[in-house]
Amino acid sequence: MKVNKIINSTENVVNNGVPKKHAGIISEFLWICAGANRKILRQCPTDYAKYAGIGGTILFTAMMAMLSGGYALYFVFNNYVPAIIFGIFWGLLIFNLDRLIVNTMYSDGKVTISWKEFYSGLPRIIIAIFLGIVISTPLEMKMFDDSINSQLIINKSKQTTKALDAVNAQNKSLIEERDKLQSKIDDIEVRLKKVNVDIAEEEAGIRSGVIGKGPKYFGLLDLKATIEAEQKAFEKNERPRLNYLVATIDNANKEAVAQNKEVVNGFAERFQAFKDVRDSDPSLGIVSWLISLLFIIIEVAPTFFRMMIASGPYDDILAAENHRIQVLSDKRISDINDEINTEVTISTEKNKERLVAEVTANKELINRIALAQAELLQTAIDEWKKSELEKIKADPTAYINSEKNE
Repeated sequence: MKVNKIINSTENVVNNGVPKKHAGIISEFLWICAGANRKILRQCPTDYAKYAGIGGTILFTAMMAMLSGGYALYFVFNNYVPAIIFGIFWGLLIFNLDRLIVNTMYSDGKVTISWKEFYSGLPRIIIAIFLGIVISTPLEMKMFDDSINSQLIINKSKQTTKALDAVNAQNKSLIEERDKLQSKIDDIEVRLKKVNVDIAEEEAGIRSGVIGKGPKYFGLLDLKATIEAEQKAFEKNERPRLNYLVATIDNANKEAVAQNKEVVNGFAERFQAFKDVRDSDPSLGIVSWLISLLFIIIEVAPTFFRMMIASGPYDDILAAENHRIQVLSDKRISDINDEINTEVTISTEKNKERLVAEVTANKELINRIALAQAELLQTAIDEWKKSELEKIKADPTAYINSEKNE
């Protein structure tokens, strides 16, 4: 009777309270976002704003997650379609997680946060902090887009230099041979240029002070002829090798540069550039951390609000409804247990009766078998007796002697 009274009283509170009129499309939608029981909440006007605020926080966090995920994935596929699809999926995922976190929070109904509330909510707080960081990072990168693009150029230049250094290290022997041949021809050209200057000065009388062609002049001509012979020999024998080396090394460098230019600036490259920007400029690093902190606060806000908000009429009615359902569940479990116990008792009694009947039947059978065996044995004795009497009547002496021998 007490259980039925409790159930009926809570049903009256839920079903026969304040008239259940819609509070407006926006409020109803935000209540859905907050995961509130609208049927109960409509009866508690003082709690309308509270749960609309919680729902709004969850909704806008999901919208920011949608933008963040879409922006991040755009640099993975470089295509708007998968970015939009993933952004919507990511936003719905964060929305569901936030909604679950808020609605599974333990709250003692007081404005203060107790240690029990904090410890029970710590895993959810950690998840919320992680989600805040994940959501904020792509949006931070979008805010620092100009700085990231500039840093990408710098990083690209560094990568190109590194690629060229790798190619040069790989072609070290060819470069040394090229430099040796180039140095040789450069030396020849320098000497040839110098001897031409000396010859011109000698012809003008600048070197000896005498205008005319003297022994020094002809000596310079011989030296020039020797140098020109070296130049011709180089052009004939070593120039093809030098040209081949120059072309091979230049092509390798051009190929390395071309391959580096073909690398797409994906999300990983942009994130690395973002990290370099923060490391190179402390002020931008502080701004980045403040933005991250803002998103983390937004993400964990519903969790802490759920801990700090005092219980209202909605929470009381909801607790009563939960208690009613729990009582019904316990009653149903008790009824099922009673039914099972009754069936077990009936089955036990049936088995007991069946066992008694079988034992009784077995006793009767054994008795009948014993009586039959006794009758058969008695019959056999009687027949044996008749047989022995016949032997005695026929020859008593022989019978007595046979018994003695036995």
